[in-house]
Amino acid sequence: MSPAAASTAAIVVLYRPESDPAALVRQLQASVGHVVVVDNAPQGHPAVARLARDPHLSVLVNRNEGGLAGAYNRACAHLLLTHADLHQIVLLDEDSDAGVLSALLADPAVHALLQQAHTAAVAPAYRDRATGLRGKHIQLQRWRLSYLPRQFDTIETVSFVINSMSVWRVAALRAIGPFNEGLRIDHVDTEYCLRARAAGLSLHVAGQHEFAHSIGERRRFTLFGREMQAGGHSPARRYLIGRNTAWLMRRNLWREPAFAFLCFTRLGYEAVGITLAETARIAKLWALLRGVVVGLFSRELS
Repeated sequence: MSPAAASTAAIVVLYRPESDPAALVRQLQASVGHVVVVDNAPQGHPAVARLARDPHLSVLVNRNEGGLAGAYNRACAHLLLTHADLHQIVLLDEDSDAGVLSALLADPAVHALLQQAHTAAVAPAYRDRATGLRGKHIQLQRWRLSYLPRQFDTIETVSFVINSMSVWRVAALRAIGPFNEGLRIDHVDTEYCLRARAAGLSLHVAGQHEFAHSIGERRRFTLFGREMQAGGHSPARRYLIGRNTAWLMRRNLWREPAFAFLCFTRLGYEAVGITLAETARIAKLWALLRGVVVGLFSRELS
């Protein structure tokens, strides 16, 4: 194991009791110096008892307190307390394939970026398992935004990375502070990236490295000749998406107008995806609308 990998820890969050994390845990143990597994299933994950017997793992029980943000916070606090020599931490959830992690950490260009004080995180590109589409990445300025092409093989500076498979410098995590548990799950990564950029730190995607990931139950659809993805989330998740998106839009309207516009268009995108590609349309649209109203008028989220 390289020195960079040895000074890296991975946090993987388990939520769905029917999932089997064994293969993912093995990938991580072969790639980094230490692995923390967080049981975030409200009733407990059945695999945790078996995992807890592994002396090379740390297993924490969070039971969804504070959602995904709470799980990351518990695990980061544990690692910072028990592993003073860590340089970077990889965040994951159970829906990712970590087979590319070793190559990502061994990439000289990625390694060089993670040595820079201005870097917050570097992530590989992700491809959605359900649709086969690569995620689109945004470069945001105060008054304008642009999208990178889905396919690129360079390292690009971006405004946001998704939580899963992002490699964060420990110094950056300390500077930014804990994840916002009021958001619970949706846009936890968006809000954290906003704070990273406000602190003068940069985010990067290494397009030459790609991993498979699942977000909801996405479904492809075409609108005006463009390929798009509907989230496939439940009404309860649509409520959180609407609430959190509207809350972030309102809080950042004056500081980052282009981001507020992005939030507004994302809400429209959610509504169009539900209407054109999903079932239970009325329930999901109503949940999204209720969430937007709550987010627009809430001072803080809980």
